[in-house]
Amino acid sequence: MRGLDYYKILQVQPDAPAPLIHSSYRTLVRRALTDSPGGDEIARLEAAYAVLSDPQQRAAYDLERGGGSAAQAAHTCLFCAAPHGIERAFARDDECGRCKSPLYPAERQRLEYSGQRILGRIQVRYPISIWTEWPQDTPLAGEMRNLSLNGIGLTTSVLFEPNQIVRIDSRELRALGRVAHAEQATSGAYPYSAGIEFLTLRLAEGGTAFSPKK
Repeated sequence: MRGLDYYKILQVQPDAPAPLIHSSYRTLVRRALTDSPGGDEIARLEAAYAVLSDPQQRAAYDLERGGGSAAQAAHTCLFCAAPHGIERAFARDDECGRCKSPLYPAERQRLEYSGQRILGRIQVRYPISIWTEWPQDTPLAGEMRNLSLNGIGLTTSVLFEPNQIVRIDSRELRALGRVAHAEQATSGAYPYSAGIEFLTLRLAEGGTAFSPKK
């Protein structure tokens, strides 16, 4: 399938970091399975993801298409685009020196915190602060409605755009996430709701939201 634009297929920019590519791939595959199970679209998505999820194949592909931005993106913060200067694998507590966003990819963090089990979604009601850009003097207020190690459901005063990147702070966690869906809320103090899929994640020390079941 060479000759296709893998970034367009996965609906990401050429400088998209690996967690965002993974997140978009999962969303698009779920949508394709619903719309046309077994169709050519799934094969296109899998071919694109196989290349863009592998650092060596992606670098070669970027050179072939005249790019090279992937390597640069791997060394900048996903939220504010500041260089983080970290040349090793990210540690759990690594964060951006400018905007304080977590750098640790959510996929690896999920395995560490859940004992290699994906935990179910739990119902919670926590106040949260939401940043939609950097710099931003005052965060948006919102409420976390449900939570898993894959992402959260929340309500807020702003209707987000699909695939928008937001930063979330709460007493339980700090995260960067991709807006998977957004609509009018059916209950609560805020008019809009959204589902956020984690891209990076840092859980608070001593947090009580996740308690793996025996």
